[in-house]
Amino acid sequence: MVRRRRYPNSILQSLPSSELASISPELRDIDLSKGTLLFEPDTPSTNVYFPINSVISFIGDTGEGGSLEVWAVGSEGLAGVSGILGRTKPFRGVVQVSGNALVAKAAVFRRNFQRCSAFHDAIIGYLDHLLMQISYLGICNNSHPIEQRLCRWLLMIHDRSRTDDLKFTQDGIAAILGTRRATISVAAAALQSAGLIQYTPGSIRIRSRKGLERAACRCYKLINSGRL
Repeated sequence: MVRRRRYPNSILQSLPSSELASISPELRDIDLSKGTLLFEPDTPSTNVYFPINSVISFIGDTGEGGSLEVWAVGSEGLAGVSGILGRTKPFRGVVQVSGNALVAKAAVFRRNFQRCSAFHDAIIGYLDHLLMQISYLGICNNSHPIEQRLCRWLLMIHDRSRTDDLKFTQDGIAAILGTRRATISVAAAALQSAGLIQYTPGSIRIRSRKGLERAACRCYKLINSGRL
């Protein structure tokens, strides 16, 4: 009996052995480095990525010289779904947290999407979750104080990266949350004073996850309620 390989990615883990066996030969392991640009705006995706402990963020331009994270992908999903559907997106896809992923050609997985029913259903289910995530992030970014938004973002990154030590500058977080560096500096200082994080230039250590959960807005729980 052939042992089923365990893939620590929710979409791949959800597939029956027969479909996983047909997909597995197309997957290869890859190390993703923080800051790597994987997807260009309005450009067809040639690859799809299934993160394991890496995080890929999709960034949109505000039109005023700023940027904002539209959604992020960790081990709960995949990046490059537009390539599977034969479409493009007006966002940059950038590695936010270094780590491992599985990569395959989008054209190959487009065929699997059409012929493998469980894989098809898993992608549709993930798209439904993604729509909910994007919707709540829109509400969050427009309605909640920056301290709550920062807590929500830290929790989501913590879930996906599986580490307490996060390598982010204040400029980088400001670009993700669509605000100014000075605003992030004040918010991070408040969280550090409350004992929730330890911040040094370029690095954040999670000190109290439960404290972050209490301080975050309800969007974190609402987004997580629809995870695969």
